[in-house]
This record gives sequence, C-alpha cells and structure tokens, in this order.
Amino acid sequence: MPRNKKKQKAGASNTNDANRIPAPRPDLPRDPKPKFEPKVLIQPGYATGDMFGIAAALIDDDELHVVISKGNGTFTDHTDKADSIKKFYRDSGIGEDRIHIVEVNRLRGDNAGKRRLENKAREFQPRGYINRVNYGTDYIARKYSPALRNKLKVRWEVNSNGYEDEAIKNWLEQKGIPTSGDNLLILWSRFSGKGGDIHIEHDTSYTGIRQIVYRVAEMYDAIIITGDKGYVKERESKFDDIVNEVKSTIHPSKVFNITEFWDEKTPSLLAWGGNTRFGQFKLYEYFEKNFTHVKHLGFRSGNLEVMAMLGYTVRYMEEEGSESGRRMLAWKKVNGGKTQKGGDATGYERLLLSQPPTRSGKFLQEKIKEVNTKIERELNEKVSSIIETTGPKTNRQIEALEKEFRSEVEKKFSDEKKKYTGAYYAPRKKDGTPPIPISKEEKNRFYEGFNDEDMALIIKYLRPERWIDRQITYDPIIPQKRKDYKKLLEIAN
Repeated sequence: MPRNKKKQKAGASNTNDANRIPAPRPDLPRDPKPKFEPKVLIQPGYATGDMFGIAAALIDDDELHVVISKGNGTFTDHTDKADSIKKFYRDSGIGEDRIHIVEVNRLRGDNAGKRRLENKAREFQPRGYINRVNYGTDYIARKYSPALRNKLKVRWEVNSNGYEDEAIKNWLEQKGIPTSGDNLLILWSRFSGKGGDIHIEHDTSYTGIRQIVYRVAEMYDAIIITGDKGYVKERESKFDDIVNEVKSTIHPSKVFNITEFWDEKTPSLLAWGGNTRFGQFKLYEYFEKNFTHVKHLGFRSGNLEVMAMLGYTVRYMEEEGSESGRRMLAWKKVNGGKTQKGGDATGYERLLLSQPPTRSGKFLQEKIKEVNTKIERELNEKVSSIIETTGPKTNRQIEALEKEFRSEVEKKFSDEKKKYTGAYYAPRKKDGTPPIPISKEEKNRFYEGFNDEDMALIIKYLRPERWIDRQITYDPIIPQKRKDYKKLLEIAN
C-alpha cells in the first residue's frame, strides 16, 4: 500500500508538471515585447504647419484617428484653420470616420475644451497614451522610407500626367521661366510671423534674398522665389524690384518671382490645378523631373517639410537658440542615412545660423536669450540655496534638482517669453487688435541681412558640385545694411 501511495503522488506530481508554465531558459532568446502603437492624436485647430506630417501618418496607418479642436463661434480667432486642415486630410484620402472635430471655447488655454478633446480621443483609445500634435513629426522620424514617399506622392497626386506636364510647361513659358536645365534654385519666402502668426524671427528678409541671389546667380540656370509675397500689400513689389535689378545688372532671364502664384486665376494656371494644394505640389515635381539638380532653401516651415517628404533636396534655416528647434531635429540624419529613431532621413536638414537676417528676428533672438539667462540664473540660485542648507551634492543629484525646479522657474517667466516667441510684436494682428510693433529705436540697433559667417554656410550648401568660379562683371557681395530713419525722414521731406 505505501508503495502504491507513492506512485499516486508521483503521478499527481507529473500532472502538475505538465500544466506548469516552464521557466524561461537563459540560453534561449526571449520574444520581444509587442510595441504599443497609439491610434489617436489631438491636433489644435491652429497647427497648420504640423498637418503634413500628421497627414502622412494618417495615410500610412489606416487605424490612426485625429481629433481637431475648432472654435465654437463664440470668439474670433483667425488662426483657427480646423476646416482647412480637415479638408486637406479628406483630399489626402483619409476617411471622414477618422477625422473628428471638437468645438471649444478657445483654441488656447481652454481647460474644459481640452477635456472634451481628450474624452473624444478616448473613444478610440480608452486606455494608454493619447498622442499630441508632434506625433506626425515623430512618425516620419520612425517610419519614413521610399515606400512611404511613393505612397504620399500617390495620395497627394504629385505624379502629373502628360497633359498636366504640358500645361505646367505652357504656364512657365508664358512667364519666361526656363522649363528645363541643369541647376535650379527655389528660394522660399515666409511672412506668416509678421502677418500675425508665431515666429516672426523665421520670416524672410528681402535684403537676405538679395544677398543670396547675387552670390549664386552665376551658378544656376534659374532662381525662383516662391511662397509668401509679403505681409502688407505695399511691400509685395519688393521681390519684383530684386528681379528687375538682376535683369539689368546680371542677366535678363535669371531670377523669377512666383510668390502666391496659386491666387492667379488665369486659364493657363487653372489648366493644371495650380490654384489647389496638390496642384502646387505638381509644379515642384515638374521642376524635379526636368532639371538635373534642384535645391530648396527657406526658413523652417511646413511647406519645406512637404518638399523633403516628397524626396527633394531641402535645407531649412534656423537661428541659434530657437525655442522650437528641437522638434525637427528628429528628422536629422545621424548615420547610414537613418534618423536617431530608425526611419530613413528625409533630407530635411538644418542650416544653423548665428542670427536671423531680419532686424525683427535679431531683436527677438536677443530678448529670448535675455529671458533664458534669467531662467538659468534663478534656477542656479535655487539649487545653490538647497546645497548651502543640506550640504554638498553629486553631479547626478544637482541634475535631479535642476530637473525638479526647471518647470517651476520656466513657468514664472513664460508670459514674458511668449511676447518674443508669439505674435505679440506682429505688425499685423489677425485678431483685429492694434499692433504693438518693435520700436524703430530698438530695430535701429541691428543690421538687415545675413552676416558673413552665415552667408558662408548658406553658399556652402548652394554651391553646385565641381563648380568653378568665373570672372563676372558685377560685385556679388551684398553687405548687411543699417537703416537710418532720420535720413529717410529727411529724404521724404
């Protein structure tokens, strides 16, 4: 009997062993944890610059949803572009069921609206992290590839058919613009900051454009200025003035101004859809196909991000100390043509300038540095006070203390900093309030245009491979200049 009992126990033990999950063996590789992919993001209705990256993510991930804030009609906010953002997504082939509009009292600073946005987002992702507006940028950094680039070209209808190519060629010929050649430079103009949006320091300098054109005119078959005309109608002719000056000084058919060409209602433009967003993309694809080497240059903007995602050669300019510069570094090529996050680099690389080329930009850069100096000084004082009270700390402990107090100190100076990073000093306000422009006395302290160091960096990118300088009959060096308001008043009188 005792022996039978032992057998029963052994049998029971064997049964339990069969049902027991075996312990992991250290000599065998473990299955990787499944990666969590959030399926919803929240986008403020004013964030038009982010919509291209978000559109790319929506195109590539057909399970992704977007929740967009929109004013409920009780306030006026000219930065509210929710409807046009939604239209672009719909035109990109994103289903209505994946685009969700939530009305809020204010686009900025509305806590109740923020909760409504988050509640809507949780309908599609009840648990886990809800992505914010920078998700599109992050997605491209992780997922960009030739396959995604081709998918975007299809959705954005970039690949023109034979008829559209002929129509584009006809439109260009009517303007006297070369339709093929070796080297083409496309300079992007931006004036949205002075027009009432944010980042005035990234707006274009007319003097800076003139400096670039004179330095590289001999290197290119054609130079095209595109993008924004200017922030006031009186200044829309300034690019035409540069074009006409080049015609008489350098070459009669070298530089061309097509800023805001999409507003032109001519039959030749409408023939290829040049008045639409996708039609604009077709024009740059035409240039890419019909010129051997095409380079794009401008200050950081969503439009330039699109050019990079479509596979074109792009550099964006940004000044040292830019408050929002970190976001786009996610696209930077680090090694082997990849980003730090593992996707293929788009080619959207930064030219880091020591200064913006505009006097307004230089003033704002200086003020932002002053605020940042105050933040660092107060942060150091807080940490030093704790060390004096509690005793010496290791470097790691000091870093932890700085991290703990940084958000508190930055919040203290946030309103002051917003004056210099937002639209406070915009000479034209979109909300209809009177402008508070930077005083002439303040701007008078700065030069217009790029300094020599920054021009050297720009020319290094723009110079074609194997270019050999030739003898020319004009002076290509346009120095920075300072405005003398007293002299201008004397001339006016």
